[in-house]
Amino acid sequence: MDQRFKQRLIGAIVLVALAIIFVPMLLSGPVQQTRVDIELDMPDAPEREEVPALPEADLLEDPPEELPEDAAPEDVVTSEPVPETDESVPEAEPAFFVQVGAFGSRENAEGLAARLRDDGFGMRLVEEGGDGQVSYRVQAGPYDDRAEAEEQAQALADQHELPGFIIEP
Repeated sequence: MDQRFKQRLIGAIVLVALAIIFVPMLLSGPVQQTRVDIELDMPDAPEREEVPALPEADLLEDPPEELPEDAAPEDVVTSEPVPETDESVPEAEPAFFVQVGAFGSRENAEGLAARLRDDGFGMRLVEEGGDGQVSYRVQAGPYDDRAEAEEQAQALADQHELPGFIIEP
């Protein structure tokens, strides 16, 4: 066979193979992305022991009337006894957050937080560092319960294409 004929035959075979591979991909349209929620059986949080109360400090009954001339305002400490009550202070509710990004640049993190804040999401930046590296985590919240945090995570995914994950207390 002629060398030129062999090259044309191989070229035609390659073109047909490429057509078989790529034409179905072009005709099928865009790929639909779906979010998969996985139910996890998580154990209940362990019971926390109560912290014993600190002993009361003796308070000055009569603070000095005159201060030295070189005393700065932050050096002045006054204290008044706190009345005791029978009411216990309720513990703070745990807050849930949805983390939507982590950046090495504070400007990038603030830009995303500002954009989402303009769309009505409560936002915070958490700065974490270690080994000379600093990262800025962008988190939406706080939310009172996990269900509300999951709703907001879905809203962030739908409206901004930001797949977030829930940060638990």
